[in-house]
Amino acid sequence: MRVRAYVQQHLTDPGLTPAAIAAAHNVSVRQLYRAFEQAGSGVEQWVIQRRLAAARAQLISPAGRRRSIAATARAHGFADPSHFTRRFKDAYGMSPREWQRTATTG
Repeated sequence: MRVRAYVQQHLTDPGLTPAAIAAAHNVSVRQLYRAFEQAGSGVEQWVIQRRLAAARAQLISPAGRRRSIAATARAHGFADPSHFTRRFKDAYGMSPREWQRTATTG
């Protein structure tokens, strides 16, 4: 629970890696991976899912609609906007721009 709360608080940090998470909690990276596996998920996947969900919500907010996709990606810990777009499309079946259009018109 502490680790998940820590991740949630640091989602926007592009340096949020399994090594950084493990170091912040005085556990080995291996222990961190094992704990997430026992909970049924992978560390990186869980972090990315949380980042994508936060970005998805922001994209349709009034402020989010005025921001570029690249700025939204960076604000949610994605250093590369094209990587963000690919991951978003894989997760939600549409690009971030398509999501904005669909959510605001439909």
